[in-house]
Amino acid sequence: MDIKFYLLSKKPRRSSRSSVKEKNVHTVAKKVESFHSCPLGYFDAIPIELRFSIFQFLTIEDLSILTIVSKTMRNLIEGYRVTRFSGPHCMSYRDLHLRLSLEQQTEMLSKYHKLGLLVKRSTCLYATKDRLKIINEFLTRIACSNSDNCKDPSRCIALLCFGKFLHTVIAGWDDSECQRAFDTICQHMCITKHVKTVVSSKPGSHGHLEGVVRQFFRWIFLDQCTTIPDKAFWISRILKPWPIVFQARLLFIIYSGNFTSGEIQWHEMSETTPVDTEHSSIFFSSISSILQLLHLHSTEWTSDEIISIIDEMTSTPEDWLVENIAGLLLACGECLATKLLASKAINGKYVELASIIASLCLVCVKHNHSINQVMTMMDCIIAVIENPREKLVFLNRILDTFKELVLDTHEFTDSDDANDNEFFFHVSALTEFTRKLAHLAYKHILPH
Repeated sequence: MDIKFYLLSKKPRRSSRSSVKEKNVHTVAKKVESFHSCPLGYFDAIPIELRFSIFQFLTIEDLSILTIVSKTMRNLIEGYRVTRFSGPHCMSYRDLHLRLSLEQQTEMLSKYHKLGLLVKRSTCLYATKDRLKIINEFLTRIACSNSDNCKDPSRCIALLCFGKFLHTVIAGWDDSECQRAFDTICQHMCITKHVKTVVSSKPGSHGHLEGVVRQFFRWIFLDQCTTIPDKAFWISRILKPWPIVFQARLLFIIYSGNFTSGEIQWHEMSETTPVDTEHSSIFFSSISSILQLLHLHSTEWTSDEIISIIDEMTSTPEDWLVENIAGLLLACGECLATKLLASKAINGKYVELASIIASLCLVCVKHNHSINQVMTMMDCIIAVIENPREKLVFLNRILDTFKELVLDTHEFTDSDDANDNEFFFHVSALTEFTRKLAHLAYKHILPH
């Protein structure tokens, strides 16, 4: 007999607490599984306000790197940048218009470079039109004209910081997109109107506007270029819309050497000459480097166009002193200088050409340069003159020019006058030139 038959049948007891626990475990497992399928994983469980608060503890570099993690993270950081960019990331535009130390300026430029990288990455899928809107909004906030703190626009670094930001954002854009960026920024700042005013007016009559144009183009587009092709591209965008005469004026406005007083020294080239090599570098190094850049590294410019720009520049607003023209040609390099001098020889301008050759010798003697490069130019000039009689006329004209320089200097020299040095330099230049000619004439009988 089975005793179990007489026992009451009772359902096995199960703890209600265990049932709830199992239910909770199942719910958590479902949530974990759902988080695994979310684009941001567990980060999606955090309210968006808390996410933005977490972002405030990250550096701009960290945020920039996070933008390339995923599309969802990029959109989240872009939302944070637009709506809640505060705390350590807050950009104090007021500080840009104050007088800052070199260390503070360097720190600011670095900060805006990082900000540009963040904007570049967070808007990488935006259309160019939308990205240009963001750039324009940034320029509006940073512009000196919209700040009450900017007492001296020539000393604040707002445009420099915007230039650093801009070049970081547009790095890698194709030329057509960069052209659109250039046009948009110029239109936004009404700079084309200012350029038209200064290049079509008497040089120096709008000194303040000339300074504004110079700083705008240099600080935003040119000084932040890291490669030679980039600088050639931007200087071409600046100059190409204008005729040759205006191009020459605009180039001198942007790169004239002496800008310490805050105004372009238009008449300096017609009145004074460099006293030493350092002074000569201030006069010519910036302009000559741009002319070389356009000649060697840009396909948009022909040699004839560059020669025309030099001719127009050296006659604005008055003819430059010949010694200054010679100094500019030496700074431009032998290749460009030879092409310009050869063009004058082809056009029969022997008097002007002889004066430049004599001044080239003078500048070489003054600043301890080798006169060999002048003789190389002479070879090329003689080669393009076809008529032997004209070659003789040209050589005689050079020696006559030296004679006139020496006699004029001697006539106006006093015993206590600084012209003693000029007299010495003129005689030395003539001596060196004559010595080189003698060596060339008798090189077949002289020892090597």
